[in-house]
Amino acid sequence: MRRWGWLLCCWLLAGCVSLSAGGKPERPHEAAVKQTEAKPLPKDIHLVALGDSLTEGVGDGERKGGYVGRLVPLLSAEDGVRTVTVANFGKRGRRIAELEPVIHAHQAELGRADMILITIGGNDVMNVVRSHFLDLSRQRFQQAMEIFADRLDHLLISLRTINPDAVIVLVGLYNPFSTTLPNIPEINDVITEWNKASQAVLSRYDRTIFVDIQDIFIDRDELLHRDEFHPNAAGYEQMAMRVHEALDQQKEWWVGSLLQ
Repeated sequence: MRRWGWLLCCWLLAGCVSLSAGGKPERPHEAAVKQTEAKPLPKDIHLVALGDSLTEGVGDGERKGGYVGRLVPLLSAEDGVRTVTVANFGKRGRRIAELEPVIHAHQAELGRADMILITIGGNDVMNVVRSHFLDLSRQRFQQAMEIFADRLDHLLISLRTINPDAVIVLVGLYNPFSTTLPNIPEINDVITEWNKASQAVLSRYDRTIFVDIQDIFIDRDELLHRDEFHPNAAGYEQMAMRVHEALDQQKEWWVGSLLQ
């Protein structure tokens, strides 16, 4: 009898049968499956960047690709992400009216994008300043802002038609005019209202994120390039960190979707 008891103990210790916390038998391969299911499988993220000189990275003396290039290693470090590839279609001087043809020209890239990053609007504001420098008024900015918001809405419709699932990130405007236009103190209010209008448009669409960067550049000339308009390397670093923080708050949209 003792011999049979000793054999039974050896059999149990060999791992043929293990008991779970609830007392039910659990086979070894079942435990391995559960462990695999709980662990994220590494995936590739395809990022498409659209917009103006901020997307292009103008002013980045380190030539690291502006905020887009600096965002890549931050995303790559996330659990569940294997690689991050980028298609950057940013171009200096671009206004929102010129962005629709870019979207149609790159539908294939946008269609397979996991994230779409956009910077647009700074040149639209600058166009108001240049066109009405001698008779600037809040009303002129208001009219331009309403046109911008309407075009932004149409852009989002186009993007969602091409890609219903990608996370769309719009980076807001900041005020680079504090040094060049010191006689227009209302410009900060104009930028704030412009950002609010953009955020309101994005709120109508799922899986969209508005990133406010206005506060980063307030009284921070050391973050601007020598042209006093574009960010420098340090400014782009701050932008990338802010975008990453915003994405981190909605991690289930892009990291969560990578789990199988």
